[in-house]
Amino acid sequence: MGLVTFHKILRGCEDGIRESWRLFLTDYSPIVFHLAAVYLPNPAGLGKQVWRDVLQALTSNDFERLRNLDHQAEREFLLDLRALFLDCGVTKLDPSRDFAQAQPPALDRVRELLKDLPLLHQQVMFTKLAGYSDATIEQIYTITPAVAAQSLERLKPQYAALLGREQDVCLWPAAWTQLVHDARASKTESCPPARQYVRMLDGQSSWYDKGPLEQHMSTCLHCLERWTALREITYWRREAKPRPQDEIHDLLSGLPTRTTSSAGRAVLKRIFGSGGK
Repeated sequence: MGLVTFHKILRGCEDGIRESWRLFLTDYSPIVFHLAAVYLPNPAGLGKQVWRDVLQALTSNDFERLRNLDHQAEREFLLDLRALFLDCGVTKLDPSRDFAQAQPPALDRVRELLKDLPLLHQQVMFTKLAGYSDATIEQIYTITPAVAAQSLERLKPQYAALLGREQDVCLWPAAWTQLVHDARASKTESCPPARQYVRMLDGQSSWYDKGPLEQHMSTCLHCLERWTALREITYWRREAKPRPQDEIHDLLSGLPTRTTSSAGRAVLKRIFGSGGK
């Protein structure tokens, strides 16, 4: 984002400034479309349709939904944005496609299969079940191919038990996206705030703090889902390539924004400083 910070962009978006929304779409559309490729693969174009629905939700009622997302820092915001995107997407998916491949997983079944596995293996399995390739999993968790292969080999019995047959994990987009929703809804009072997991990912937690976080995560699907989501969006924030500008302009054209002429100019100056003159 250069000198234009995350918080400045959000303030501009909440004021309906067109340039702020252009920057928002430029930064976050690439992440969203990578998520769509995994969680909303069919039919073609579904991801873009859902992203438009999300943008309409964020901008309706004077940007109320946008204001209600976590604004503390970018990754917390992206966790909320990802959740909103998947919640919108799951309503568009056809569950019958899942059953054509295999019996979809259920929350209790996944919880039971993950029980007592080392935390790294739980993360790998959860991400593998989402539909990620082995190569991308290695990059998301910054583990070597040998470590990833060892983890995946150890998990083969769990895969077979979940599928009811000996083969690699299948994709169940509708059921898995619903399961992700259910995992988030299983939050309890003992679940730590997202900020603590961000600090752990950044290496800012002491061993005294990290141990209990990892122990809790290993027994809580809500927090395991949030941790894997955090690793996922951190990876795509770094690796996702820019989308074509004509696509960004097309998305922008459907939003209730204003230019900075006359009334908007003072707001833009407040948000972006002298560079907005």
